[in-house]
Parts: sequence; structure tokens; C-alpha cells
Amino acid sequence: MNRIHAVILDWAGTTVDFGSFAPTQIFVEAFRQAFDVEITLAEARVPMGLGKWQHIEALGKLPAVDARWQAKFGRSMSAADIDAIYAAFMPLQIAKVIDFSSPIAGVIDTIAALRAEGIKIGSCSG
Repeated sequence: MNRIHAVILDWAGTTVDFGSFAPTQIFVEAFRQAFDVEITLAEARVPMGLGKWQHIEALGKLPAVDARWQAKFGRSMSAADIDAIYAAFMPLQIAKVIDFSSPIAGVIDTIAALRAEGIKIGSCSG
């Protein structure tokens, strides 16, 4: 008999932050704060799943973002620019986590039901 012994739950979009707005909103704010460059939530979602630095790099390579960047600075984004946006991103992420930390409907009851069955719960976050 196969028995489930543990369940590992992701955070953003699975247990908290329905719609996974925390990382996307923070990328938008980091671009604005570091360089006064606007990106959309839709653009911020495109490279989801990458590490934060790589995510910023990928955003800078999106044709629309690159066009706005070049219009403002006369060049494409550099590694130093990515570092500056990353430096803005990290404190924003810490400061804003509370804004996106409400449990998704049903999560608390689901975890309680799993625990009642003796199933261990773990979590992770990208």
C-alpha cells in the first residue's frame, strides 16, 4: 500500500498570495525605484521561476522593456543595472511580504486535515 508521508507546499500562489502578486508587484516597484522605468505586471510575470537576478535580466531582454530602457538611457540594460534593481528588490521584498501573506482560502483547513491523517507538512519558496 502506498501511503503519503509528507506534503511539501510552495508559498506564493499555493498557500498565500492568491494570484502570486507579491513577486510581480515588487519587480514593478524595484524597476521604478531604481531607475524610474515602468514595467507591467504582465511583463513581470513572464520570467517567473527564475532566480531574482536572472529574472531581472530576462525582464531587461523583453523587447518592450528593452525599448523603454533604450529610449530612456540610450542603451540596453547592463549587469550593473541588474545589480541596482536587484539591490532595490531585496529590501522591498522584505518590507512588503506582510502585504501578501494572507492564507489562500481553504489552506488552513487542508493542512489541518493532512495533519489529522498523520501527514507531515513542509514548505518552500522560490
